[in-house]
Amino acid sequence: MLFDYGVNLMKEECINIQIKVHRATKTDSQSILDLWKGSARWIQSKGINQWNPDHFNINQVHECFDSGFEFYLARMNGEVVGTLYICWSDPILWEELDNNNSGYIHRFAVSRAHIGSEIGRQLINWAEVYIRNSGKNIRLDCMAENARLNRYYIDMGYKHIRYIEWKNGWKINLYEKY
Repeated sequence: MLFDYGVNLMKEECINIQIKVHRATKTDSQSILDLWKGSARWIQSKGINQWNPDHFNINQVHECFDSGFEFYLARMNGEVVGTLYICWSDPILWEELDNNNSGYIHRFAVSRAHIGSEIGRQLINWAEVYIRNSGKNIRLDCMAENARLNRYYIDMGYKHIRYIEWKNGWKINLYEKY
């Protein structure tokens, strides 16, 4: 499945970026891993304890595929510039709030070479449309300490639903958009 997602972004300067989003397969695992590791290195460089590049490996990506997660890649001019996966249940984080009415966006990552180009916003917007077309609400999560990412999601219209402290000490915010 391939989607053209052209957007005319309204800012002081008008940017017109077109990404193509397609469902990834296991053959795309290395591209996904590269995006995860690149994002993890950048997150760590900002002093945020969220993703560790050493914790990601190709087997982990394969296990996610095998678990039925729907991976998507964003391409611009043929170059892989972003990824995320969607799952239709997340009882581990959402506990009793997990329901059949939501799609969950996870492992959202954009190539460091394209930060600030609005590709991330376009990819999230694409996922929102896809999930809504399935008749579901959109949910996502992020580390509570990552103020920049929390603000990003709030600015995109997400409502804070819950704060949780995970067993390993992680502090996580859960967000939803109707």
